[in-house]
Amino acid sequence: MNRHVFTDDSMERVLRKSRDPSLLRVGINFQSLEGLTLRSRRPLHPRLIGSGAVLLIATLASDVIYANTLLFQWENFSIWLLTGGLLLAACAGLALVLDIASRRITGINWLRFSGFVTAALLSLLNALVHSRDAYTAVIPQGLELSALVSAILVILGWRGWSVSAPYSSRPTVSKEAQS
Repeated sequence: MNRHVFTDDSMERVLRKSRDPSLLRVGINFQSLEGLTLRSRRPLHPRLIGSGAVLLIATLASDVIYANTLLFQWENFSIWLLTGGLLLAACAGLALVLDIASRRITGINWLRFSGFVTAALLSLLNALVHSRDAYTAVIPQGLELSALVSAILVILGWRGWSVSAPYSSRPTVSKEAQS
């Protein structure tokens, strides 16, 4: 149970002990909101990266369907999915900065980070390719770029969507202590 939640009986006891109940009541209300600011210490960026990756991988599916059916609406779905994935990638970048600033993560795995940035940049190029007219918007370059981005995201996503550096529970031993 939250330590800032008071029952009516305990509230009455506190008010009886106090001389100015209005100030005390305001203090209790603000005190109960105090714990909400840092409730979750988990990073924000993995959820946004995962959601954006789903949209970018779904772009491959809509490109394949367009290549097989040539119904132009599937090409429209592709650019919508690309746009949504890129917007979520931008939000994930901002969330990563917020995670670092609030110390939710201590370091960045630069290899994974560069892989996700590469996927985002290739998706931006894919969005430019998909802005062409009709058949040339998807076939062959759009389909190839979607497949490449999907492969990168599946490989990187296999071990999770976080770009934080792995935490080591082993204590570090200096070279002087080893000798």
